[in-house]
Amino acid sequence: MIGKKHNLDNGKYLFACCDVELLGKEINCGDFAISITKKFYGSRKLVEKELLTAVECAESINAFGKKVCSILLKNKLVTDEQVIYINRVPHIQIYNI
Repeated sequence: MIGKKHNLDNGKYLFACCDVELLGKEINCGDFAISITKKFYGSRKLVEKELLTAVECAESINAFGKKVCSILLKNKLVTDEQVIYINRVPHIQIYNI
């Protein structure tokens, strides 16, 4: 897993994370494609504890991949119904409002 914090104007951050094997891939779905880039998702490898710490303090989370999403599910940060699949790749977005 990899992840990157993106600082927001309000002093908080968006946390983007994905399974490392998705890095550099493009996920196509109909009229659009999502590029999994180092610029957005970073390149810093994370262990589960680091992922959970970053997610816990984030204003919003953007997560792609089976490993990352399974950790969020296992730790009850989301439910199965909140996971969407884009071309069979699990994706989760969380917003703390």
